[in-house]
Amino acid sequence: MAIKASFIVPTRDRAEILKISLPLMLSQSAADAFEIIVVSDGSQDDTADVVRSLECAQIQFAELETPSGPAAARNRAIDLARGEFLVFVDDDSLIKPDFLEEHLRHHTGDRDHTIVTGPIIDVDQVPDFQNPPRAGLFSRHWNAFPTGNASVRKTLVTKAGGFDETFQAYGWEDPEMYVRLARIGVRRVFSHAAPIYHYKPGAATAPLSERLALERARGANGALFYAKHPTFAVGFQTKQLAIFSVLDRLADRLVDLQGKVDAAIDHGYEPDNGLVRTLMILHAEIEAGSRAGSTPPPVA
Repeated sequence: MAIKASFIVPTRDRAEILKISLPLMLSQSAADAFEIIVVSDGSQDDTADVVRSLECAQIQFAELETPSGPAAARNRAIDLARGEFLVFVDDDSLIKPDFLEEHLRHHTGDRDHTIVTGPIIDVDQVPDFQNPPRAGLFSRHWNAFPTGNASVRKTLVTKAGGFDETFQAYGWEDPEMYVRLARIGVRRVFSHAAPIYHYKPGAATAPLSERLALERARGANGALFYAKHPTFAVGFQTKQLAIFSVLDRLADRLVDLQGKVDAAIDHGYEPDNGLVRTLMILHAEIEAGSRAGSTPPPVA
């Protein structure tokens, strides 16, 4: 029987979460044959043992010896995929039994050039799938190609050139992929009936320093994205337009954002004021993007 869809699952050091997410992927109600491609991006935990313990022929597993980033891990999975459609989810994406069925429903008829996406709902515990949380206002995200919940025909990803592996850290590798997909006529369909539950246990108590480190990586990748596609839309998304730097410098002078960011990363400082916290997060991204933007991007 021909394989209709391949789940693309990059992972790094998430063995405990894979114990929850992979069985949910295997429990799909879709009548079509599917497979799950898990690629470990230099994991140092027991990811390999967890995946192999499932002893399931539907799962293919591969490893990148050194951490190379989600773009490289997804490209490796795409190379291995035998499905007509690629279904992109993260290792912490928890899905209902009809998730794949709902995605494939939108890839029928003359919809050859379609990306299907759905809500991304943040949860800090495994939901009750008999009465799961509903999608809120922000579950319909701005990202046109969120690789935590998206599906597209494999031939289109291949034609667009796959993911750009110069994006080696957190942020922007999937919107950059969408820019190239859009150029070959791919357009998005949003399905409210195909949510993923983005499982982040302990996220509410995670130190601010972790978030700031992610935003610095996101800012640097934003500069790379804008250098490759210097349009107003990309500049606005990545905060690379000059107005963002001007406003950030003004806020920095008023409340010493850089000093507070350094104190958070170096000494665990946590502001009491929610607005100051938000400004610190924005500053970490904008300042890192400004620094990276003054450096020529690597050659792809």
